[in-house]
Amino acid sequence: MSEEHGHHNPTSAAMTNHIIANQGILQIKLHQYHWYVKGPNFFTLHEKFEELYTENTQYYDKIAERLIASGAKPFSTAEQYIQYSFVQEAASGKYLSAEEMVENLVDDYRTTRDVAGRAIMLAQNENDTVLEDLLIDYKGYLDKTIWMLQAFLGKKALEGEEDD
Repeated sequence: MSEEHGHHNPTSAAMTNHIIANQGILQIKLHQYHWYVKGPNFFTLHEKFEELYTENTQYYDKIAERLIASGAKPFSTAEQYIQYSFVQEAASGKYLSAEEMVENLVDDYRTTRDVAGRAIMLAQNENDTVLEDLLIDYKGYLDKTIWMLQAFLGKKALEGEEDD
């Protein structure tokens, strides 16, 4: 997440738009994993991926609507999502093992959580308490989801973090 995708002076709205882009890509990826998961954990993960894309949709909508309410323009096209997302989707995702799918989601949720942390700081600096509160809630959701996915993999919540 080192590059800013062309933002020289990031704002909370610009950083939050990266979250929107991540969510757009995650929506595609979560559906792909929901449809293509195989193996002994099929039933568990099939349901979990559906739960995750449903929750993603709810935050995706709330966050985009907050941007509109504050006068910003949330990204709304696949082209924008691909250009501004810090997470990647790939057709080859359907060939991943169930464990690789979950590991990939942990990475994506961590990336999105880190972008949310930056957007929270920018919202604080801009005194946008409504966006700040919404993003704090979203970051808490991401932290919990990371913990649960890590537990599924038999790992500690923070295992694999860059600073551990």
